[in-house]
Amino acid sequence: MKKKLSTVSLCCALAFGMATNTAFAAQGGSIGQGDFSVMQGDKLIDKLSGQNPLKDDSMLVCDGKCMIKSEGISLVAADQAKFAIKNEADTFRLFLSKGSVDYVITDKARKIAFHTPEGVYSVADVVFNAASNPVVRGSVTVNADGKTEVSVTEGRLTFATADGMKTVGANEKIVLAVAEVGGAGAAAGAGGAGAGIAGISTGVLVAGGAIAAGVVATTAVVVENNKTEDVPPIPPTPSPNS
Repeated sequence: MKKKLSTVSLCCALAFGMATNTAFAAQGGSIGQGDFSVMQGDKLIDKLSGQNPLKDDSMLVCDGKCMIKSEGISLVAADQAKFAIKNEADTFRLFLSKGSVDYVITDKARKIAFHTPEGVYSVADVVFNAASNPVVRGSVTVNADGKTEVSVTEGRLTFATADGMKTVGANEKIVLAVAEVGGAGAAAGAGGAGAGIAGISTGVLVAGGAIAAGVVATTAVVVENNKTEDVPPIPPTPSPNS
């Protein structure tokens, strides 16, 4: 009888944990699965292992392969990827300092903003293909020269940039960089971006820890992606039993 009661108690505890995490994600939070180092500048302040709620704005380093689940968006971070996330009512913000992250978007109601190590960002509208189970998927990478590349392998993303709207379709990528344009307006934009860079050594975390939502001062070039049969896998929903 005692063994049976213990088994029932364990099942109830697991069910409660899953329900709590599901409710947390539904309220706009994020759940992480894997091993994470939580950083403050170059200082390690915490270690997370297994399944945990992730605090918005925290700078995270993935140790191994990590999964992140937010409402309508799933991420798979590569080993040693350094990033921060922030959930807003209609926008999911991703800052990638280094490495690579695969993304899958399943909710058209949310936009996704890609923040760069240069201190600027671009917001993308999600455009699904007509299908019974539409998704937009791809990857974001900080390459060797520090430029941020956003690749799309399924669906489309439409970016707001200093050069106007840029649409990236399947097997294409966009390279985000600081806009180099003349004029007073451009100077203000460059000043805003420069202030962001000067104020944050991590590129996106401002005083108080929030992801900077400064001037959209990005220029962007859409190029054909390398044709390949390899596409990022759809990240599974984190499970305490996985």
